[in-house]
Amino acid sequence: MTRVELFEPEVGARTATFRWSVEPATTLYRRLSFELRFPDTIDLARVPKALWWRLALLCLHAHWALLRPCRVNIPVRLPNGEKELWNRLVDSAVQTLEACRGGRETARAVEILEGDAPLPPWEPLAPSVRCGAAFSGGKDSLLHAGLLSELTGNPVLVTTTSPMPPLHDHETPRRRQVLSDMARRRAVTLVEVRSDFRSAWDNHFADRLGYPVAVNELTDTHLYLAALLAAGTALGVTHFFLASENEVQENVECDGRVVQHTHFMYSAVTQRSVQALIAPAGLVYSSLTTPLHSEQVQHLLWRRYPDLCDLQYSCWRVGPEEATCSRCTQCFRLALGALRAGGSPSRMGIDLARLLVAMGSWRPPDFASRPALPGDLVGRRLHAQTVRAVRALSTPHMAAALARSRPFALATPRGLHALASYWRVRRRTRRLSVGDAPGYQAGFVRLVDPLLADRVAAIYSASFPAQEESEYRDVLARGDALTRWIVEPIGGEAHA
Repeated sequence: MTRVELFEPEVGARTATFRWSVEPATTLYRRLSFELRFPDTIDLARVPKALWWRLALLCLHAHWALLRPCRVNIPVRLPNGEKELWNRLVDSAVQTLEACRGGRETARAVEILEGDAPLPPWEPLAPSVRCGAAFSGGKDSLLHAGLLSELTGNPVLVTTTSPMPPLHDHETPRRRQVLSDMARRRAVTLVEVRSDFRSAWDNHFADRLGYPVAVNELTDTHLYLAALLAAGTALGVTHFFLASENEVQENVECDGRVVQHTHFMYSAVTQRSVQALIAPAGLVYSSLTTPLHSEQVQHLLWRRYPDLCDLQYSCWRVGPEEATCSRCTQCFRLALGALRAGGSPSRMGIDLARLLVAMGSWRPPDFASRPALPGDLVGRRLHAQTVRAVRALSTPHMAAALARSRPFALATPRGLHALASYWRVRRRTRRLSVGDAPGYQAGFVRLVDPLLADRVAAIYSASFPAQEESEYRDVLARGDALTRWIVEPIGGEAHA
């Protein structure tokens, strides 16, 4: 039995510190504390006192699924039903993790023990229509920035800088440029929160337990949301947004339980559960991109906001001095998406020639022999997206793109090698059956904050055909059912 004890969050003028202990010692953690460090523009005295404990639980609760069986001691008493809500969030995580490793250890094995001192009650913030979003520079967060700038006044964008060695994605010159340019190109309030949380754990711990995820894939967006909620409430924000595109909503039923995508940390189910938790403070939390597929997010970004799309910063494999790695399948998919939208991948730092050479042997993996779990279903769709893009972009089209990115590219061995590599990819994929591009899923619009739902729906319907609701009705219904089960202990009801 692992014993975890959480300590009272320590909130200073500019820094919030969260500490805990674990017995016996675990290799999950390299350090049993983390900080959120805020700039001088953020007055932490304005953050609701009731929020800090929720941020601690938000950031740490997913780890308990990896440490089970475990007993978690917190020195405060939560309001009626809230302990069970956190238990059910962990239960849901366990169900998905076990399904993904072919396990059946789904019985509840995390016990939360409360202290006697009650948490201070929620104090509703003053009514406001000011909006805030987590901002990373990825395509979803850039689209959020564009939409919020278009539809609202002076939105708050909160970026969290938290390096996780050996990766460099939070520390590159390109990232600094993206943050600087974003603040100049739109009338936004950009806030950077620094944290050491992502360096506090061993990122391969979950994988060594047999789960096909890294620890940061269970935790990152909880950290980004924590920074957003704290900085946003200090600035009077009451409407919060974090990217959650349609692929993350995929789910299936397994042994009578709902199994989500492994990135459930930012699924609509998780977002709506957190929304029910913070609703007493007058706060609303959702995503604007839930109705959109990944390819639609990028298409809309590059077509509607051409002055922002070059800031796209989506590659986590990037080297310390690179804008992108220009070697991975994600760079390939995004480069093709930019080309299909009429743009140039070089605008977001992709070296097209290097990318095409690296992708010369690319072919979609064979998912046919795998169980139809959400990750596999989504993997098929993303690879189908790549195949459709390859088919839509002829070899002469790619030759022209190479010439645009580097005028004499086709006169060099490297450029000719890149073009030959792309020709081989096209030849290899020409007989694959991938179907047509999906429409946007209008049924998910009801999960968007009502403040903006109608206006973003109008933008989406003018940009894309609607997918038949019968094709995703079961996914939406299972997400609704799981959300209702998680929030039921607090009598909560997430919007929609």
